[in-house]
Amino acid sequence: MSALFNRFSKCQLSTNQLILLVALYFTLVFNFPFLKEVTTTVLSLEKFNLLFLATVPIMAFNLCTILFSLFSARPILKPVLIGLTLISSLVFYAKVSYGVVFDYGMIQNSAQTNTAEAMSYLNWHVAAFSLFTGVLPATFILCVKVQQYPRIKSLISRIKLITISLLSILIIAAIFYPNYASVGRNNRHLQKSSIPFPYLVDSFKYTRDHYFTEPRSFKVLDEHPTLDSAGDGQKKVIVMVVGETARAQNFSYNGYAKPTNQATEKFGLISFEKMFSCGTATAVSLPCMFSTLTRSSYDELDAEYEQNLLDLVSLAGVDVLWIDNNGCKGVCARVPTINIDVKSNNPLCDGEYCFDEVLIEPLQEKLAHLSAPTTLIVLHMIGSHGPTYFKRYPSETRPFKDDCQRSDIQNCSPESLVNTYDNTIAYTDLVLSEVISSLNALPQSVQPSMLYVSDHGESLGESGAYLHGFPYAFAPEEQKHIPLLAWFPEHRSPYIDTTCLQNRAKKDTFSHDNIFHSMLGMLNVHSTQYDKSLDMFASCMTPQIQEGMRLTRVNN
Repeated sequence: MSALFNRFSKCQLSTNQLILLVALYFTLVFNFPFLKEVTTTVLSLEKFNLLFLATVPIMAFNLCTILFSLFSARPILKPVLIGLTLISSLVFYAKVSYGVVFDYGMIQNSAQTNTAEAMSYLNWHVAAFSLFTGVLPATFILCVKVQQYPRIKSLISRIKLITISLLSILIIAAIFYPNYASVGRNNRHLQKSSIPFPYLVDSFKYTRDHYFTEPRSFKVLDEHPTLDSAGDGQKKVIVMVVGETARAQNFSYNGYAKPTNQATEKFGLISFEKMFSCGTATAVSLPCMFSTLTRSSYDELDAEYEQNLLDLVSLAGVDVLWIDNNGCKGVCARVPTINIDVKSNNPLCDGEYCFDEVLIEPLQEKLAHLSAPTTLIVLHMIGSHGPTYFKRYPSETRPFKDDCQRSDIQNCSPESLVNTYDNTIAYTDLVLSEVISSLNALPQSVQPSMLYVSDHGESLGESGAYLHGFPYAFAPEEQKHIPLLAWFPEHRSPYIDTTCLQNRAKKDTFSHDNIFHSMLGMLNVHSTQYDKSLDMFASCMTPQIQEGMRLTRVNN
């Protein structure tokens, strides 16, 4: 290593030469996937221009040159180039290995991740990749001697470099603008694929939105929601289980060939087969599904600074408890919460994560002490969170033995990777069966029900894509099509027509947009924010319940 340092130290470059060399490296190495995508896209057109295609790397090179030239002052040049090289190496790895695009949502996910989640992505593969594509080039930048010239001469030289680069860009744009405009408009995913511009722009936006915006006041959407509790003296308890990274196509309930739902099949769950997420990452989908906002109108700050479902039903008189094994992204900030301690001595925990069965004990403790007429308990699972899928289930519970016990999932065989993921689904199903069994054990004076919904789906190598978090506009179906399961024991759920609901669940399309209003309906909370057209269950309520809800809302 010292020999390498010495060799690098013997190199002498002018500032412009260093900038051009790093720009060339970014163009040919970090932007290789981008150039490959552009080439594939252009060559797939019925009519294409090879000269236009040849200008794309030249355009990328000149843009990088201009960007790096803006930081050419001696004290900051090397730190900026080193920082961009190291970060871009990780972005490059994510792109090459998982097909991940670093847009605003991915920046948000990265900023909000915890240590255990971040560590789950580390392995020898990423270490070796980062060493060769990031650390070694950064070491060269650090060690190379930059020749010093008088300030005026350096400034003039830099102006010339920027001017030449700008002229090159303008000439290319003047000749090939229609080609760039057409390809860019029709293939918007390409706009997020280059390095480093998209992640720099979105990092700036995220920083601006979270650290340099005026503080907002909390917005109360409904000051007087009311709860229509059962008049027969019965208590109602609803357990809402929020899954993590579960995709609909791997559920037996939705026609999947492998038995991933054996544990709950005896309970007669209803599967909503056409259910779609609000986002492709927890940071978006979780706040979105609990807010009044739809996917098309969702704004992160709006969701953060206004009443959500939990706030509203709690104000109405519902006893709310959130039991967390995955982080609530601010959704549970204003309601009672139990955070699972991963460092506890519980045999279900390893110091970094806990298996989801850890949620059952606090659930049963709460069920043993129901005090309010209506109770909502939310269980937030770690579910199928990747890439360390094999850490989401105890080895003795896995029904599919040929699984992949590694985090660099792109190096797993397709069969073993799917087996590993299917084991997480089967384990989630096992936990759901324990939730239902706990609810079934309640006295007959309690009306229990359960709703399970995932936050988003997951890619398992289809078309070279892994994990999740892709921009929604061009995210694959696997990341958006999610499971929703409902359990209403017929002999204890007189307010719902399960046959009607089964028919709706099979033929109609739903999304996270429906969760807020459907939960209000299930809890029988009357609010100005309720929209019956978005309530999945409203049309299947028994006539007596529908009439009672109508009269109560009229009176309110």
